[in-house]
Amino acid sequence: MVVVLCCAGVGTGGFFLFKGLKAATDPARQAAESFVSDLEAGDAAAAYELLCTDTRRSFTKDAFVRGVARQPQIQSHKVNGVNVSTVNGRTSGTVSMALKLDSGFTDRRAIPLVKEDGAWKVCGQPY
Repeated sequence: MVVVLCCAGVGTGGFFLFKGLKAATDPARQAAESFVSDLEAGDAAAAYELLCTDTRRSFTKDAFVRGVARQPQIQSHKVNGVNVSTVNGRTSGTVSMALKLDSGFTDRRAIPLVKEDGAWKVCGQPY
């Protein structure tokens, strides 16, 4: 009886741990996938709206759109991993993706994100 209760407790604890991790990482994953999906659809202007404040200060929308137009077109993507952390009150994350390009090459990319005003935004040099 003790073994059954122990195993049930471990299984239940594992379920809630998994559920908690998924709740912490899913919003970051969704933000990165929205960004990449906009690029796949050829809508760099929409992708620009998903950039963090610091990155938007570095690129005007027109410069971003022109820069993306010079890059190979993304045909499809696959999420390989999500990492989220909070350091000194700042929440950030990285979504690792494999981007299949129109050249046939697969680009392995880490999409950096930060949480700004409660929303996940793509930051840095994402593409």
